[in-house]
Amino acid sequence: MQNVLKDRVLKETAINLNNFYSCKVLPDWARQSIDELVAKSLFDEINNRFFKNLEFGTGGMRSRTIADFITAAERGISTSRCPEHASVGTAYLNDFNVVGATTALFRYCVKFLRENDGSHELPTVVVSHDTRHFSRKFAELAANIWKILGGHAMIFDSPRSTPQLSFSVRYLHATAGIMITASHNPWHDNGFKAYFGDGAQMVDPHASGVISEFRKVTIDEICDLYSHKTDKLVILGSKVDDDYRKAVADTVLDKNLLCRHSLSVAFSPLHGTGGVATIPLLKEHGINVDVVTAQNDMDPDFSTVKSPNPENPESLSMVVEMAKNKGADLALATDPDGDRLAIVAKNSKGLKTTQLRKFFAALKKMEQKDTWSEI
Repeated sequence: MQNVLKDRVLKETAINLNNFYSCKVLPDWARQSIDELVAKSLFDEINNRFFKNLEFGTGGMRSRTIADFITAAERGISTSRCPEHASVGTAYLNDFNVVGATTALFRYCVKFLRENDGSHELPTVVVSHDTRHFSRKFAELAANIWKILGGHAMIFDSPRSTPQLSFSVRYLHATAGIMITASHNPWHDNGFKAYFGDGAQMVDPHASGVISEFRKVTIDEICDLYSHKTDKLVILGSKVDDDYRKAVADTVLDKNLLCRHSLSVAFSPLHGTGGVATIPLLKEHGINVDVVTAQNDMDPDFSTVKSPNPENPESLSMVVEMAKNKGADLALATDPDGDRLAIVAKNSKGLKTTQLRKFFAALKKMEQKDTWSEI
């Protein structure tokens, strides 16, 4: 392999690819994918996939999951836009990097429990995911690897938001949490976010500890773990959903205020997880909610928008149009993992968009019920 790549790819690419390809227990589909890329002299594609080792940074990692060129082995039996297997490459977010990240997080948690709590109990993790391609597969893979390593893993039965994952880590007294999401990135990306027992994304010293462990995990260890199977996963029931909504509802300062004023809202989850908890919570508080039907389906292609980022005005066009047609007081939109919110309101000049940080300042300026203020 090294002779074939000589002078045709970057030096770093050749090193990373040879190290990866040399694994004796590499799955057949992964090896066949590399063979096809080399046989077709797709050296630019090879560089894109192997020019670096994906780093576990503060909070996790994020990268491409579906390549520009999909090999026959990656395509597999799939006839859709999404192949059967995520694209092979040390620079991509795929099965191998998910296994490596999960292993690193687990090993750091074991060390932390022993060194700080004197506990020899094995760590517990809560795993959630958004609506992207491979999100469910990566979430189940992470939960399985955690179990194989000896820990206890719990996973939701379907997509949930990042805020709910954060809550659930604390609520269930877990050691850590994993959220499979690339937030508002393009459809072909995915990511691995790591959370600690406080429900927050990992920062130092925890982040540095996981990063150190990630760099120690070898491709041989990864492929060995990848080949193992476990029993059925522990699926979180509806009680966790109910208690999450109750916890959110408890933050409302005046529970009757919204009911008294008959607020109406147009809402779009932009094909993501935002509607899972948001829609029932709004309705429970007496708010009249109209949902953009075309964007309420969990479409991993985000087919109705160029970008599923609620900070981009273009992504709000459908929910703003609904707000105008329905005469709604507000238009709301969330990103795929539900941790980013756009609020649209009207003023004398019509509809305008802005960021959440201006929300409370704008509310103070609202003096008449039927006027719109920028939020």
